[in-house]
This record gives sequence, C-alpha cells and structure tokens, in this order.
Amino acid sequence: MIRAKRAGTWFRLRRQERGMYELAMRLKVRLQSPDLLKALVSVLKGLREKFDVGYRALMRAASIAWAFSDAAVKGGNDKAREWRHDWNYIRFLARGLEST
Repeated sequence: MIRAKRAGTWFRLRRQERGMYELAMRLKVRLQSPDLLKALVSVLKGLREKFDVGYRALMRAASIAWAFSDAAVKGGNDKAREWRHDWNYIRFLARGLEST
C-alpha cells in the first residue's frame, strides 16, 4: 500500500477497493469470510498486475516462453515442452524485458 501511494497508483483503485484494503490492514483479526478474503486478494492482484514492473515482465516472459516452446515443438523438439514451466528460463527472459 505504501509503495502504491508513493507511486501515485493507489488512487487509481476504486474507492471501495481502497477502503476495504485499509480496513483489513487496521483490523487485528483473522478473516473468516471467504468472500471478503477473495475481494482483498483481487485488490492486491490488481495492484500487483497494474503497477509492479517485475511482475508484468514475468508474465510477459511466461507467454514468450510458451510461444518459443510451441514453435520449437512444432519444429520437432519435443523436449521444448519443458520450457513452458522452467522458471529459470522465464526469469532469464524477464530480465531481458526489464532492461529494455
């Protein structure tokens, strides 16, 4: 939340989402409502997806790894299916995306 406020992205969230998150952070209780927990998780995912450069680079790299893997499998390399789930390879691709 602090990082989002400093970056100015906190206020791009809807007022309800901000209020729900702030309330959950102030309460010192365990969340027992699955609906409230799902809502909080969706708010956090929204923040992460929209504003975290590293996360976005990882997601793009994962789709690129899938595309490279698919092309290699079509070319006859059956071991290339493993590239889709090789996180070291995906991180390598993401570092290249972050620097550009």
